[in-house]
Amino acid sequence: VRSFPVNEIDPTGAGDCFDAAFIAGLLKGWPIKRVAKFANAVGALAVAKRGPMEGAPYLREVEEMVGFGES
Repeated sequence: VRSFPVNEIDPTGAGDCFDAAFIAGLLKGWPIKRVAKFANAVGALAVAKRGPMEGAPYLREVEEMVGFGES
C-alpha cells in the first residue's frame, strides 16, 4: 500500500490515529488493502497538523485523500 506524501508539521499522535483508523476499517469489514490505505491516509493527515488532538483528520479529508467515500 502506497504512502501519502504530506508536509510534516507534528508527528505527535500519528500512530494513534493510524491504529484507530485501522481498527475502524476492520470493524467495518473492509478488505485489508482498503483498511491499510485508509489508515495510511489518516496517519499522513495527522502529521500535517500541529497537536495530538488537533491533528486528527476529519472523515471528509480522508475520503478526499484516498478517493473513496464511506460505504
